Amino acid sequence: MSAVSKIDNRPYGVEFSAQLAAFSLDAGGVSVVLDQVDSTSEYLRAHWLAQANAGAAWSVCVAQAQTAGRGRHGHAWHSAAGAGLWFSLAVPVAAPVSAPQEQPPLSLVLAVALIQCLRSFGFDVTLKWPNDLWLRDKKVGGLLIEQLGRADARYWLAGVGLNWQTPTGVLVDKIGAHAAATGLLEGVEEKGCLRERLSMALIAASVACIQSPQTWAEKMSEINPINGLSGRKIQVWDSARLHKEGTAGDILPNGTLTVVTHEGGVHAIGGAFSVRLPA
Repeated sequence: MSAVSKIDNRPYGVEFSAQLAAFSLDAGGVSVVLDQVDSTSEYLRAHWLAQANAGAAWSVCVAQAQTAGRGRHGHAWHSAAGAGLWFSLAVPVAAPVSAPQEQPPLSLVLAVALIQCLRSFGFDVTLKWPNDLWLRDKKVGGLLIEQLGRADARYWLAGVGLNWQTPTGVLVDKIGAHAAATGLLEGVEEKGCLRERLSMALIAASVACIQSPQTWAEKMSEINPINGLSGRKIQVWDSARLHKEGTAGDILPNGTLTVVTHEGGVHAIGGAFSVRLPA
C-alpha cells in the first residue's frame, strides 16, 4: 500500500516526524503529526474510515497540543503545547482468540504495555486502577479505549496522554477532588532527545499490543507487580457517592479490582467505579 505520513509544523522536530513516518509506513500504517488539534481521538474518528479505505492497516495521530482532549466519563483534558505526549491510535479489531467474556480488557492490557515500556527507560511508573499511570503516587498519564465502527468494520480507538511537565492548572477528578499530578521529565536533563525516543517507543509498543490479542492474557498476568494500589487503603466512589472503603488487593484477569472491606468482606469492583486514596 502507499500510506502517506503527514507532518504539520514538525512540533517534535524533523527527526522524530521522519522516524514516525518511516515506522508507520513500514508497518502499513498512517501517521499524522499536528501542531494543535481539538482532540487526537476526534481527529481519527473523522479520518479513520477514509484512511482504512485507502489501505491503511492502522493510524496514529500525534499532537503538540490538544484544546479539547477527552478522558473517562467525558472529562475534558486540556493539553498545553509541549507539556506532554498526546496521541491516539485507530486499529481494526482482530478476530478474538478466546470467547469475548474471557478476553481481558484492552485498557488494562495496554496500560501494562505502556508501563513496561516506561520502566525500560528507568521510570518507576505504576498503575492506578483502572486507567491512570502513576509516578510517586501522582498522575503522570492516562488512557481511554473505545471500540467503534460498523459490525463488519469495528476498530479500537485508543487515546494516550503522558505529562512531560507537571500541569499548571488544577486537575479535578470525577468526584470533584483535586487530583495530584506530576511530569515524567521533571528534573531530567536532555529532555528533547529523551522525549522523542520515549514517544517512538510508546507508540510502537501500543501498536504492537493492540494488534496482538493473542498476547493479552499473558500481558494481563503481569499486571499485579505494577498495581500501585495493592495493599493500600482506598475509597471506592460511585459518581459522587462513597461506595466502599477497604484495602485494595489484586487485579483479576477480567480486569476487576479486589477490595477487602473493613468488615472483612471481599468484593470485586468494575471500571464504572473510581478509586481514591483517603485524605
